Amino acid sequence: LINGQLESGKTRFITETIEMGQFDEAKKKLLIVCEEGEEEYDQKMLDENGIDMVVLEKEEFTTEKLNELDKKYDPWLVIVEYTMIFETEKPKGWQIYQSITLFNAAQFGVQWANMKMILAETVKYADMVIFNRCKTSMELGSYRRSMKALNSAIQIVFDVNCRTASI
Repeated sequence: LINGQLESGKTRFITETIEMGQFDEAKKKLLIVCEEGEEEYDQKMLDENGIDMVVLEKEEFTTEKLNELDKKYDPWLVIVEYTMIFETEKPKGWQIYQSITLFNAAQFGVQWANMKMILAETVKYADMVIFNRCKTSMELGSYRRSMKALNSAIQIVFDVNCRTASI
């Protein structure tokens, strides 16, 4: 499960993860996209990696629709790009292996000040938070403390100047 606010880099993160071969072992793969963002997925890249993609509107993201997709695609691996928390009941056999929340670090301060409860919900059950578009001049320590206060077990990654640092 990959979630985050608009312009948080979800599509790019998923694309880069696919291109690195992280999902190569899975025979049948399904990518469920619940919003069309700034970037689009390259159909050729999806085809080359054996990934079927389905775009759903939020109101279509229902247990019934997920069961329908499960029957149609019979996926071994499902990647869900979602803006909020995945609260819909999952089809039998589906379980969340990892939940990753992405934030655009350049927008985080304003979002945290104005939407703290919404952001907190996306982090509460996440395994990892990735802050992308970081600059060394940002108050990254305060971002880390905010996340740890919500979820002490969470792994936090800062993408600083195209180099990734895990804290």
